Amino acid sequence: MKRGGAAGVTMLAMLLAGGCAHRHRAQEAKPAPPAALPPAQHPQPETINSGLGPDESLWHVRAALNVAALLCGRQPGGAALVRRYNALLTDDKATLATAYASETRRYGSGDPAALDRHMTQLYNFFAQPQATPAFCAAAMDVSQQAAATPAAQLATFAPPALARLQSAILNPAPASRLAAEPRKAAPAESASGEWRIQLGAFTGHPAAVAAWNKVRARLPSLAAYQPRYEPVPGSPLVRLQIGAARDRDGALRLCAAAATGGFDCMTVPRHR
Repeated sequence: MKRGGAAGVTMLAMLLAGGCAHRHRAQEAKPAPPAALPPAQHPQPETINSGLGPDESLWHVRAALNVAALLCGRQPGGAALVRRYNALLTDDKATLATAYASETRRYGSGDPAALDRHMTQLYNFFAQPQATPAFCAAAMDVSQQAAATPAAQLATFAPPALARLQSAILNPAPASRLAAEPRKAAPAESASGEWRIQLGAFTGHPAAVAAWNKVRARLPSLAAYQPRYEPVPGSPLVRLQIGAARDRDGALRLCAAAATGGFDCMTVPRHR
C-alpha cells in the first residue's frame, strides 16, 4: 500500500467497486457532460476549503469524492460514481501526486501531524450525515465532469467543483437526485451494532500482516486496534480489517483517520 501523493496515490479504493475490473474512463458510455459545472448557489463562507490554490483544491476534490465513494456507493447510481472515482485515481495519478505535494507543503512542513489533523478535519467535513443526500447528488455531477476533464485541465476544474461540493454540505437541499430514488436497504448490522473498516485485500497472510505493520507505523492512532485477517474463499487473497465501530458513521470516521495516512478504505458490518 502506498501513501497518496509523492509516493503515488493508493489504489485501495478499487475495492469499493466490489471486485469489478478497473475501467478506463473512456470505456464508460455516457452522455457528454455540460461544458461547465453550474456555480454554487450560495455564498461560500470561510471553511477548511477556503484560500486554496488550484492544486490544493484538486486534492480536496479528490478527498470529497473518496468520501462520496464510501458514503454514496450503495445508493442508486452510486456504482457509477465509484467507477469514475477509481478511474480518476488510475488515469490521473501523476496530476494527483502534484496536488498532494502542494497540500503537504502547506500543512506538513515541519509538523507531519499537522497534515494528519487537517485531512481528518477535511474528511469529516464532507461526511456530515445531515447533508448526505445533497452531497451525494453533487458528487455524482462532479465525478462525471471530472471524468470528462483532461488531466492538464483538472487544476482549473477543481475550484468551482470544490465550491459545488462544499455548497451541498453547507446548504443541503431537501431533495436530490439520489434521495428521490428508492434507497436500497443498508446491510443489517450485527447484534452488537459494530462495524469494521477494510484496508485492503492482499495475496497471502504474510502480505496482509506486512500491510498492517505499515499502517501501524504510519498511523499510530490506529495501532491500538486489533487487525482481522479474513481469507477470501476460493482465492489467495486475505482481507485486512480493523475495528470495531458502533455504527456506520463511526466506521466512516475510522476511514477518515486511515485517509490521513493516504489509505483508502471501505466500511463493512462486523458479521460480514
